[in-house]
Amino acid sequence: MVIYFSGTGNTRYVATLMAQLLGDETRDMKELIRTGKRVKFYSQKPYVICAPIYAWRYPALVEGFLENSDLWGSNEMYFVATCADTTGTAAKFCEKFCTERGMIFMGFAGVRMPENYLVMFNPPDEDECNKIYKSADCDVLEIVNTMNRGCQIQDRYSTKRSKAASLINPWFYGTVVSAKKFYATDKCVGCGRCAKVCPYHSIKLKNGRPVWADKCIHCMDCISGCPTGAIEFGKKTRGRRRHYCKRVPKISMR
Repeated sequence: MVIYFSGTGNTRYVATLMAQLLGDETRDMKELIRTGKRVKFYSQKPYVICAPIYAWRYPALVEGFLENSDLWGSNEMYFVATCADTTGTAAKFCEKFCTERGMIFMGFAGVRMPENYLVMFNPPDEDECNKIYKSADCDVLEIVNTMNRGCQIQDRYSTKRSKAASLINPWFYGTVVSAKKFYATDKCVGCGRCAKVCPYHSIKLKNGRPVWADKCIHCMDCISGCPTGAIEFGKKTRGRRRHYCKRVPKISMR
């Protein structure tokens, strides 16, 4: 079973591709998180957890979800992360999680995908995204081949700067992550998409316009997936591209 969390489609694409190549099913973590209920999973095949990297770790929301889920059946777990640069020290949490839950840690691997955190960076253009996708497909094929052999997967995008990682993640959540600067421009048509996709139910429509509550994970789904490009985050995102991966897997095992 491939269980994934995705904000702007990068991880959804990787998880869907992996599931197709493995002949397995997918479960969307975001939909399950929105229910607010403890989730019980059962899988005869090894579990595969897929999530993006936020400040050199899995998102806090993902870590919390895993810690409050019941996993039955297979006791083997693989972990995959999408990232624009490095996976940081995310593997440490995954290995620790397996140890505490009595699961077998089958490794952690990163897959580089297009940058989507437009609060800090300008996402790449379409041509550059396509180059990154092709490289990502190769990464996924290599990971799946290793899984099919029953071997541990390896990460080529980790960092040895564990001290820096321990500082960056708390700084990110304490200083950067906030919903206060999100707002809708006059381009907003009141479709309500942003409210429907927020994992925390933090976006409500008032008088046909979105209003953000405080709780936010900066998944970028609302701003990147807005069909009219009506959402901004302060002045930082003005003029920046929006990245939302709608790519459909088109490769198979050879």
